[in-house]
Amino acid sequence: MSKTAAGSADRHDSSAPERWVLLTGSRLLVSLVILLVIGLVFVTTAVLGLATVTTPSRVMWYLNGTVNGLLTLVPIAVGVNQIVLTHEFGSIQDLYQRRTDVTEFRERVEQYTEDPVTSSHASDLFATLLAAVSDTAAGLHRECADSSGQADERPIEGLDEHLTEEIDSISHSIHEEATRMNDELTGGDPNMLRTLLIVLEYDDSRDFDEVRRLRHEVSDTDEDVAEQLQRIEELLSEIDAARQYLKTVVVERQLAQLSRLLIYTGLFSVTVALLGIFTYRDIAGVTAPYALLVVAAGLLVVTTLLPLAILSAYILRVATIARQTAAFGPFVPESE
Repeated sequence: MSKTAAGSADRHDSSAPERWVLLTGSRLLVSLVILLVIGLVFVTTAVLGLATVTTPSRVMWYLNGTVNGLLTLVPIAVGVNQIVLTHEFGSIQDLYQRRTDVTEFRERVEQYTEDPVTSSHASDLFATLLAAVSDTAAGLHRECADSSGQADERPIEGLDEHLTEEIDSISHSIHEEATRMNDELTGGDPNMLRTLLIVLEYDDSRDFDEVRRLRHEVSDTDEDVAEQLQRIEELLSEIDAARQYLKTVVVERQLAQLSRLLIYTGLFSVTVALLGIFTYRDIAGVTAPYALLVVAAGLLVVTTLLPLAILSAYILRVATIARQTAAFGPFVPESE
């Protein structure tokens, strides 16, 4: 197995449930799962008698602390918005330069892919780049291999057999991986989040390193092969740049949505906590089944922890995205 294939395999080792929780699942559904787990633990503790969870003094202590904690959501939400707005605001010169950089990037992509005008949709842009990578690698692979897929003794004049086999292996690996990623991109909803989650799996750092090494070794021997390797290198660089920009946009949108949900759920949870403070002692004083008191206390716990569940769900996604894109390009990401 090639290094590229091994790297891709590492990314698919995570189970589907884990990936759903960290990345692909709806953040509201993930929050609901977190709350259900907390509620289940709470009810189980009460049913098994491991702790007395319905005592009014304990419930009041919890609700008082919860209200104090929920009030800190305001500065948290403001801080999250500040992170987003820091990137959005700027002088006219900064905004103009940002627009110019984007235009220059699109022009480079159009030059490398020979596409007159690149699409403004993220999925189509990545599909174009990946198709160009796949086609270039496939052409290089055909030069290095015969119809059976095995390297000839001297398929490229001037190159030794070992170097030819290395070029054949890396070009075949790049072609297969780029084709697979392109198929995933074109086979579903083209929204930005889904596009980012797909291209996160494209581990091209090893490819980039190998292509640079091989281009250096053949630069004085075969100019045509060196040019094709350089084109692959340039395309991979553009994919990395586009992926980092898309990550910035997606993370900003996620943080903006998080700050809004924190305010909504925070107001709701504070209201529930205050109602619990003023009414739970009266409810507990009424002759009621123990099970009913457990349910009432459990509902108070779950509803007041709603903002924390929302925050946890979004931070899991943002942190996972940051981790998976932290070392793309100049460094090879390490497996953990």
